Amino acid sequence: MLVYIWNLTHGGFPRDPNELRIQVTGIDRFVEEKGAKTLVLGWSEDEQVFAAFDVTKHRRSMRGRSPSLQVRIEALKAAKKNGFAPHHRTGISEVAIAFRPDFISTYVEELEALHLSGKHPSELNTLERIAAADPVEKIVDIPAGPRKTVLQKVQRKVRDARFRTNVLAVYDHRCAVSGIQLDLLDAAHIIPVEHEKGTDELINGICLTPLHHRAFDRALIGIRNDYSIVLNKGKLQELEAIGWDGGVEVFKATLRDQINLPAKREHYPNLEYLLLGQSMRGWSKSDLA
Repeated sequence: MLVYIWNLTHGGFPRDPNELRIQVTGIDRFVEEKGAKTLVLGWSEDEQVFAAFDVTKHRRSMRGRSPSLQVRIEALKAAKKNGFAPHHRTGISEVAIAFRPDFISTYVEELEALHLSGKHPSELNTLERIAAADPVEKIVDIPAGPRKTVLQKVQRKVRDARFRTNVLAVYDHRCAVSGIQLDLLDAAHIIPVEHEKGTDELINGICLTPLHHRAFDRALIGIRNDYSIVLNKGKLQELEAIGWDGGVEVFKATLRDQINLPAKREHYPNLEYLLLGQSMRGWSKSDLA
């Protein structure tokens, strides 16, 4: 992977104050190598986001000149809020992609397809809708075409990032069953997202450490209707029978009597979701009563 990066700066008078740019200096041309990806990036210190430009639109020699590549401040602010945002540079029909650092792996993996969306108005429109969508909204009318899978993947990545941010915030960045913070947290779906009823609503989410997330998914721990925590005695007996119960007392010591609930009741885990999600994991209704 080849990476070119400059700071994004204002162009100064008489340039548009809402336009930022990178000034390409120190190179004759962008190098592209077979089997490698070339990233052309700008970094906004103010917004803490990147702007990525399409290298295929800038293949001319830069010997003796210092071109600038522009992006709108609105795109940077949208990326800071939503994870990413496309910006259509109409003059050369280029789609620049602004994104937060947590989106960089998705951008690197799919950069060619993301930039190519500018050639197809319907795909660009879908990309813009994905970027601006409500956290629980799933866009289902993604147009058929070679980049449909990419757009679906981008949508899932954006929704996952927003879901995690929102769930961790309402749980005060604290594991619901152990109280642990330490920046070691997952946003777990109560009803798995793959299920037809699995949504990104806050009431379908719960904040857990990776250890407790796995214990929840494997039905080692459960949550009753009164939000108290229950250990699966049958599972523990199975583990003890095969000699895999090491550390069980240490694990038990991490568990609260009742889960740490969000400040607002409207964000509490939905009891119907808890029943369905945990029954899918092997719990019976009587075990959780």
